Amino acid sequence: MELNKLYSIADKENISIINHRMENKAIICEIDKEYYIGLNYSKLSNSREEKEMLAEELGHYYCSALYNINSDKETIRKNEFRARKWAFTTLAPASSLLKLQEEGCKYSYEFAEELGVSEDLVTTAYNYYKENNYL
Repeated sequence: MELNKLYSIADKENISIINHRMENKAIICEIDKEYYIGLNYSKLSNSREEKEMLAEELGHYYCSALYNINSDKETIRKNEFRARKWAFTTLAPASSLLKLQEEGCKYSYEFAEELGVSEDLVTTAYNYYKENNYL
C-alpha cells in the first residue's frame, strides 16, 4: 500500500494528521470524539518510516487500541501489538508475500523493496504468518 493511500484512509475517517514535535515519532489521540495523529516529521528518516508509523497509528484507531499514559504495561503491550499487526497485515499481507515469493523473491530486503517497507516489518510479518500457519 502506498503512503498516499494511508493519508486517504485517515482523511476518509476524518482523522486529522498534524506535524507535532514530540519525543515520539508518532502518536494518536482522541479529544472530544475527534481523532488526531501526530507525526514528528523531523524524526522520520524516510517515506518508508513515515508509511509504517502512519499505518501503526491507524492500526490503533481501527483496532480500538488506544491507551493513556497511566495504562499498565500489559495493556500497552497488547495494544501496541494489535496496532503493529494491523500495520504489517496492511502493508505486507500474507498474499503479497506469497505472490512475491512465487515471482522469485528470496530475501527480506527483496520483499521490503517490492512492498516499500522496512526489512524489520517484513520479518515481523513473515514470523507472524509462519507462527499462525498463514504461510
